[in-house]
Amino acid sequence: MEIKSTFISRFIARLVSRHAMQSASRLTSRLAVAVVPFAVLMVGASTLTSCRKTVRPTAIQIVDSIRHYPATVLGDDLAMVYEVRNIGNSMLVITDIQPAVPTIEVDKDNVDMIPPGKTARLKFIFHSDKNIGLARHIIRIFGNIEPKGEAQIIFDTHVVRPSSGILDYEEYYQESVDKAKASGKDIGGIDVGREYTTEPVTNGTD
Repeated sequence: MEIKSTFISRFIARLVSRHAMQSASRLTSRLAVAVVPFAVLMVGASTLTSCRKTVRPTAIQIVDSIRHYPATVLGDDLAMVYEVRNIGNSMLVITDIQPAVPTIEVDKDNVDMIPPGKTARLKFIFHSDKNIGLARHIIRIFGNIEPKGEAQIIFDTHVVRPSSGILDYEEYYQESVDKAKASGKDIGGIDVGREYTTEPVTNGTD
């Protein structure tokens, strides 16, 4: 009886030991599965933190940001090109461009970043097929722009009906420009070669 009792005790001890080892192994595996994603997450967060850079405000200048265009015949498109100069020390990052009306089309190829000391051209098209009369609109440019994060482009034009045999203002103006170009003279204070007049001092942040 004593031999059987000893044998049974050893058998039970082995079972208990084997069960404990299996439980410990399963616990270790679960801990490893939980720890690995956490470690990856911590490494990723550390990498993102180290790569993040602060974009500082920069000063810009928009050449002739306020423009007065001659009359536009109803239905014609008015193409506009604005030179934006980054005169600051940081990269200019344009986050959004918001025309005041849906009749202003923003060129899809416009850049959204301008390095310090560089100039880029922003292109727009005003579609004049909606209303007759004075059209005065604003285009807002948002980004890390000193001092308030916004610059403005302002333009106006008179939308007129097409003429029928009578020379209207827009046609008269174009004829005058062509003659002035041929003679090398200016007309009415208008800088020949540019189809608009502008304010004396404009920087796009007025």
